[in-house]
Amino acid sequence: MPPAESVPLLAVDGLTKRFGGVVALSGYAIRVAAGELIGLIGPNGAGKTTVLNLLTGVTRPSEGRIVFRGEDITGQRADRFTARGIARTFQNIRLFRDLTVLDNVTAALHLRHGPALASAVLALPAARRAERRMAARGLELLDLFALADRAQARARDLPYGEQRKVEIARALATEPRLLLLDEPAAGMNPAETRHLMDVIRAVHDALSLTILVVEHDMSLIMGLCGRVQVINRGEVLADGAPAQVQADPAVIEAYLGTRRARAGA
Repeated sequence: MPPAESVPLLAVDGLTKRFGGVVALSGYAIRVAAGELIGLIGPNGAGKTTVLNLLTGVTRPSEGRIVFRGEDITGQRADRFTARGIARTFQNIRLFRDLTVLDNVTAALHLRHGPALASAVLALPAARRAERRMAARGLELLDLFALADRAQARARDLPYGEQRKVEIARALATEPRLLLLDEPAAGMNPAETRHLMDVIRAVHDALSLTILVVEHDMSLIMGLCGRVQVINRGEVLADGAPAQVQADPAVIEAYLGTRRARAGA
């Protein structure tokens, strides 16, 4: 058996997804080492969200294999992906809008720290202790995003940028090994985006977390990620360091089109 450090955290091979006669993703592959911070980019309709849906069990692949921490998890239910250590956020915020900010985070903490069903139903002391521990941990996570003082506010009452942070905090509450962020800067102004970059970097460093970011904002991706993968029309186009990817003629053409790419040459 190879040494543990040589085994990627995530290994994906030949991942293909068809919707009827439409091929949304074809032969997708990626290797992700523990601790990496990777960007996934591509033009609209390239297949980025399909990748995230497949890597979180939301959608089952037509072909291919997903191996996480050495275990083949292809085709398993979404909750099993979460239990094994893969968490995500969504392009469209999916908070429990009428719950408090803290309740949104503690809801996710139940996955690993919730009391046994009988204990919770009977309101036994063990259940109350578990609830107190989860509330304390929820506040710690909110503090990472400077949101502890908003813990009792309703999620719907927070500004858009803060709701984004709550969603990331909730994903972290599942204690993932791999965090997938789907358009985390969507709807943010430049100042909010810069702050988000600082937050993601701090979370990555503080928790030694592996993060894959899907984003349209190139300044965020190129300024944040040590490695960038590009897909177009459902296929991998490039994979490498940000500067290398930015200079790749195939990437330039995919984003700008043949005429504009030649005009800029």
